[in-house]
Amino acid sequence: MCGISGIINFSNEDENLKEEIRLINNTIKHRGPDGEGFVFINNDEHIPAAGNETSPDILKGDLAYTPKKNIDEISEKHNLVFGHRRLSIIDLGPTGHQPMCTSDKKIWITYNGEIYNYLELKKILQDLGYKFYTTSDTEVILNSYLHWGKECLKYFNGMWALAIYDSHSKEVFISRDRFGVKPLYYYKDGNHFVFASEIKALVKSKLVKTEINPSAVFDYFVKGELELEEEGVFKNILELFPSYALLINTQNGDIKKWKYYSLPVNSEFESFDNKRFEEIKEKTKELLVNSISLRLRSDVPVGSCLSGGIDSSVIVGIIHDLLKKENNINVGEKLKVFTATFPQKEYDESQWAAMMVERTKAEWHKVTPTADELIRDIESLVYSQDEPIWSTSTYAQYRVMQKVKESGIKVVLDGQGGDELFGGYNTQLPSFWLELLKNGKIRNAVGEINNSEGFSFFVKQYLRQNLFPASPASIQKQFTKQFYSDIKYLNRDFWEAYKHRIGSGNSERKNNLNQKLYSEFYNARLKVYLKCEDRCSMWHSVESRTPFADDIKLIEYIFSLPSVYKIHNGINKYLLREASADFIPSEIKSRTDKMGYVTPNNKWINEISGSFRDIHDQKQNDFLNTGLLKKDFNTFFDPPAGPENGRIFKYLCFPIWRNVFNI
Repeated sequence: MCGISGIINFSNEDENLKEEIRLINNTIKHRGPDGEGFVFINNDEHIPAAGNETSPDILKGDLAYTPKKNIDEISEKHNLVFGHRRLSIIDLGPTGHQPMCTSDKKIWITYNGEIYNYLELKKILQDLGYKFYTTSDTEVILNSYLHWGKECLKYFNGMWALAIYDSHSKEVFISRDRFGVKPLYYYKDGNHFVFASEIKALVKSKLVKTEINPSAVFDYFVKGELELEEEGVFKNILELFPSYALLINTQNGDIKKWKYYSLPVNSEFESFDNKRFEEIKEKTKELLVNSISLRLRSDVPVGSCLSGGIDSSVIVGIIHDLLKKENNINVGEKLKVFTATFPQKEYDESQWAAMMVERTKAEWHKVTPTADELIRDIESLVYSQDEPIWSTSTYAQYRVMQKVKESGIKVVLDGQGGDELFGGYNTQLPSFWLELLKNGKIRNAVGEINNSEGFSFFVKQYLRQNLFPASPASIQKQFTKQFYSDIKYLNRDFWEAYKHRIGSGNSERKNNLNQKLYSEFYNARLKVYLKCEDRCSMWHSVESRTPFADDIKLIEYIFSLPSVYKIHNGINKYLLREASADFIPSEIKSRTDKMGYVTPNNKWINEISGSFRDIHDQKQNDFLNTGLLKKDFNTFFDPPAGPENGRIFKYLCFPIWRNVFNI
């Protein structure tokens, strides 16, 4: 797990790119504090270079990619440079150094991620005659590219963002994993193509011309959306979407972009069959165990997050079971698990986590964030995320990952993706009920509704998810402004200039559960959560592995199943609960009080707001009605008890974000 970066100069001007790549690489040092490396390329001249934090042991090597110079010694002009920051997880020695190349120096790679099936791929390639000089998955990717070309991506099971320079074609091949676990952003103008693992690295570069993107700011405040379009809150900086790849001609800057993978989804209806369900349950159990087993491959000890919810409990339970059967799993002396706790019972899941700790005898590390600590950390939190956030819940995840780092663990498993894969959110239920009704299963639908949230919930969600998106844009605009009272705190001209974006999103009805899950699994809800997962963990130099969000065999199998096996008798995540019954206590299996990374958000907003009373200054007038915000400050930032709607905190976070990034 690492941070990657690169610059392609396809102008006719001679440029020394070393200071730019050094700055970009240093900005993402937190992603890889264990070392750094560079390669400078100009036609047939390839110079691997060390940085000031490159380990001396690496410099003693004699591999093709062993640095022969320090970056300070680079004086030549080059048209391509790759940078790399290393977090050592696999192949801890000098042979795991990056950027890495083939023995003839014709193919170079800078790579962030883990290909968990690298041992199986390595065996295939060895049988085909390929030689290996390291124990890293990076070399497996290189040889996979040599053998399969760009089609190599379909063989990978894992998470990645990678860039490969092929000196034969004079092209750079860039790819991001199927579902967006690992990030990649880029910028292009008439002279340069610049990419990096995080937006902040691009913002720092003098080559990148950026400013605030008002369209994205509007979506953030009004629609509650982030990164649903390639261009986010920083203008001209684009996200490479999950399942996409780029090919850049280093001579003229031509770019080809394509989607290399589409998740197949079963939209056919099938009645529930008990005999078939037993077969599905056993297959799902097998795939769950295999997914988690693969993600325990590590040369450093592995721990796990443990919220107390079903997803993280399943992971810890399976790890515990595997530890009883296998001797080659590296968890150190004892499995370590990490939980955020709160004094308020309505936000605390520690009683459930305690059940798993008692069952597994794991070493339990707890952290209890407070409002005062949030005030202390909020600028670092916002900076770590690159973009403004809408809830203090991100801080709980941030502090859990900080606790992981303090414990000496560099790798954890986490449960992101379980809800989007197996149907864990109540807002997904109406799509299943509509699917039953559409297929004439009226009695079944009524039973499911009665056994779950009830008809009142069904009607509200149907209006919100189906009728409202399908209504004319003019009605959506009027309703939005009247329903969300916080909109009056936006600058009026800003609102008028961008209100046309209301109703501009996807209005496709989701009357099928699998289609609803797909829409949330790919480039929507899950991608946003994975972005926070990556930033919170990597800010603290921790690799987070998500078996529910990137195991291709598990994901494709679950999406091949009819909806009726995921929700049954009013029970969401029914398949996951039943398939994992051997690994978790019955009390957790039957939990219905889903929480997630919740915090006492409203209480915290009130407690921290006084420290930011002066933040709504004239600089914010282009987007916010600062006069009204100051006038109503005490009442607006004193929300009632209960869950916050994800709107109030934005009015504190957004100006903090602007100040942190000086934009």
